[in-house]
Amino acid sequence: MVHFFSLLKDFYYPALAHGFYRKNYRRVHLLVTLSFLLLRAKFGNDKDIQVRMFGFVVSASSPQVLLRLIKEIFLEQVYLFHTSNPSPRIIDGGANMGISVLYFKFLYPQARLIAIEPNPVAFQFLEKNIAQNGLQDVEAVHACLSDNPGRERFYVSATGNIINGSVFPGTGSIFLQEVDAVRLSDYLAKGEFDLVKLDVEGAERQVFIDLKQTKSISRSTQYLLEYHAAPELEDVYFDIVEAFEQNGFGSLSIHEGHSITEGENRMMRFKQTKTLIYA
Repeated sequence: MVHFFSLLKDFYYPALAHGFYRKNYRRVHLLVTLSFLLLRAKFGNDKDIQVRMFGFVVSASSPQVLLRLIKEIFLEQVYLFHTSNPSPRIIDGGANMGISVLYFKFLYPQARLIAIEPNPVAFQFLEKNIAQNGLQDVEAVHACLSDNPGRERFYVSATGNIINGSVFPGTGSIFLQEVDAVRLSDYLAKGEFDLVKLDVEGAERQVFIDLKQTKSISRSTQYLLEYHAAPELEDVYFDIVEAFEQNGFGSLSIHEGHSITEGENRMMRFKQTKTLIYA
């Protein structure tokens, strides 16, 4: 459980580093909002929440989930990327409730996005966050990403956490419903993209197959891919790295000498470059 001092350390002070919170009245509002979230997280029974943060009206399934996503996406900036294009074209695969969409619009207000999310509950929040902020040039797609278009069985966590839904029963243990399945390559065929972000709870393997089969990797100049390792899923981490390198991408996420440990997630970053970069 988050307490007040960790709220200051992990949320309030890091948020002040953003230019948006330079003005004192916004700092006061931020502190009030975070305190409200803390109280709701402690006493609110995981109910839906709506607050204003970073200039957006943000809705989420619970204060706990919102605090986690705000920390990862806005404060730790795990999806930060740089481009000279003031209106970058972005595909957000696994957009969940749309906090990542808000972040990309925070970075680049003129960004043009395709946000893809299979979880029906998360998708409702995604549409709500798009609509209540009047976001332009955002297409929301209710589907999962796969190597074969059609239908897929979708599973959710027994805890009801809508962040962890998956097409794999080992990741989400309870069958929820069938959802449409679409191919990333079909969207990439619509033109050049500046970023593809993927957080698809293990389905990056199917997306990887699709990109290889259709030779579509180079249709985006950058990729942010969260790799999910699990005992029931094949380890294709270094296969993915090799495929991107063969298509002229530098990898910013290679960890040589060891495999991904069971249950470990890792962010993989790729950018088109003539010189491979290792870090």
